[in-house]
Amino acid sequence: MAKKTLKRNEDGEKLRMYLIGLPLKDSSKMVAKLAEACKVPLHTVHNWRAGACRIPELAKDKIEEVTGVKIFHSENLPPKSE
Repeated sequence: MAKKTLKRNEDGEKLRMYLIGLPLKDSSKMVAKLAEACKVPLHTVHNWRAGACRIPELAKDKIEEVTGVKIFHSENLPPKSE
């Protein structure tokens, strides 16, 4: 039997990289803002960031609107190395 490997969600990776780029204090405030704007509990945003569940398309649009940065729909991101 083949061993299962944990594959992280690409959108979760993009969100995580954006939040890592923020200062720690601002990162936690941004997570709270995103939860409020997307009308989801805080733990859901943490799950998105961890790649534990997928981010709905409407939430992606709302995240980009709140942050003011194209996180998910940007073609200028570096290719993902495996």
